Amino acid sequence: SHPLENPTYLTDIAECWSILIIPMAMVLALGFYTRRRRMAYSIYGVMLFAFLVGVCINVSQEMGGNPRIDEMGIAQDNGAMEGKEVRLGSAATALWSIVTTVTSNGSVNGMHDSTMPLSGMMEMLNMQINTWFGGVGVGFMNYYTFIIIAVFISGLMVGRTPEFLGKKVEAREMKIATIVALLHPLIILGGVALSCFLFAHYPEFVAGEGGWLNNPSFHGLSEQLYEYTSAAANNGSGFEGLGDNTYFWNYTTGWTLILGRFLPIVGQVAIAGLLAGKKYVPESAGTLKTDTVTFGVMTFAVIFIVAALSFFPAHALSTIAEHFSL
Repeated sequence: SHPLENPTYLTDIAECWSILIIPMAMVLALGFYTRRRRMAYSIYGVMLFAFLVGVCINVSQEMGGNPRIDEMGIAQDNGAMEGKEVRLGSAATALWSIVTTVTSNGSVNGMHDSTMPLSGMMEMLNMQINTWFGGVGVGFMNYYTFIIIAVFISGLMVGRTPEFLGKKVEAREMKIATIVALLHPLIILGGVALSCFLFAHYPEFVAGEGGWLNNPSFHGLSEQLYEYTSAAANNGSGFEGLGDNTYFWNYTTGWTLILGRFLPIVGQVAIAGLLAGKKYVPESAGTLKTDTVTFGVMTFAVIFIVAALSFFPAHALSTIAEHFSL
C-alpha cells in the first residue's frame, strides 16, 4: 500500500514532528512564563542557527558522495548511498541524522556508521555539546548552564553586574556551572581513553569479547567515541561497526549514562536553588542585558569554546583525520 495509507507510517511521522517541535516549544514557553520573550527568541535563534549549520554540513557531505567511490568510476547521482534506504535517499537521511542527535531521541533512518566522516563528526558534536533543543527541556537545561558561565564572563569583560532573571550570579553558581560543563567531556573522553588503553595493551581481553572493532584506524576510534557520546547524551544510536554487546561496553556505557544524565541535573537544580534564595534585583543601567543578539553570540562562543573544543583533539584523531585520508 501507499506509505500514507499505512497507520504505522503516519504515527512515525507524528512522532518525528513531536520530537523536534516539543523542545523548540519549551524555549518559547520559557519566554512566555518569565515574560522575557526577547530572551527566549535570542536563545531560540542560537539553537536554530547551530541546528541549521549541522543540517547544511551533513546534507552537503552525503549528497556529494564518497570520493573513493568516484575514483572507481561509479556514478553517485543520489549521493553516498551506503547504509541508506533507497526510499529516503541521502538528503533525508542526513537531515534526520542531525535531528536525532540534536534532540537525543536515538531513532535512526540510516546507518550513522556509514555516513561521511564530517557527517559523523557533526552527529557526535550535537550530542557532545548537548545543548541545541535536546529533548523535552534537556536542551535548555544545558543551555542554562552555559548562560550562567556566559553571564559571569561577559560581566567581567564589560564591567557590568552579572545577573540572570533578576538574580546576581556569583562564585558559587559559577563553580557549579563549570563542574557541570566539564563533566560531560570528562566522562566521554575518560571512557574512550579506557577502551583504547585496553584495546592497545590487553588484546587478549578484547579478543575474548569478540574483538570490538570491525574497522581499523581512524574510524575505529570514531566508533568508540560515538558509543560513549551517545550514552552520555542519552541518545542510544551508535556507529554499529562496534561490537558493543559485551560486558565491558554494557557496564561502562551504563555508568556513563547514569553520570552523564543525573549528575548535571543535580548541579543545575542547585544553581536554581541558589538563585531562588537571592533577592530580586531590578534592572538598571549597570545590568548586563541577556536578551540581545550580542549576548546570544557570546553564549554561542562560550558553548563552542568550552564544549566543542574539548572534543577537538579526539576528533582530530578520528573523524577529521579520516576526512583528510579519503
